[in-house]
Amino acid sequence: MKRYARSSHSDEALAQFSTDAIHILQDGVSTGRVFWLKNITITNSHATETDVVQIYDSTTEGASPTATLERLEIFCPAANTVSIDFGGPGIKFITGMIAGTTGTTGTFPAYGVTVSGYEQ
Repeated sequence: MKRYARSSHSDEALAQFSTDAIHILQDGVSTGRVFWLKNITITNSHATETDVVQIYDSTTEGASPTATLERLEIFCPAANTVSIDFGGPGIKFITGMIAGTTGTTGTFPAYGVTVSGYEQ
């Protein structure tokens, strides 16, 4: 089966999941395919506060989705950029990708989360 390279980013700042989750994979996953996440890069620009970013397999922005859709929780230290490469096929997303934070302490600006992988 053919692979189609794909990358995307957050086009607005991340917020706490209880109030707002935002799209990372902007148009969702193409019908009949899955997205395999190979790399994620997250920037926390707050000078002193850490936070955790949660990534879910969903296309619904807004309040927190169900725990069964959670794919990742990534600890993001203050004033740092975290980049993770996933081995094997990557992490599977079926519908889309949304993100939010578990707290209110970190600062994750627009374009502060980028992802790359492929659809198959």
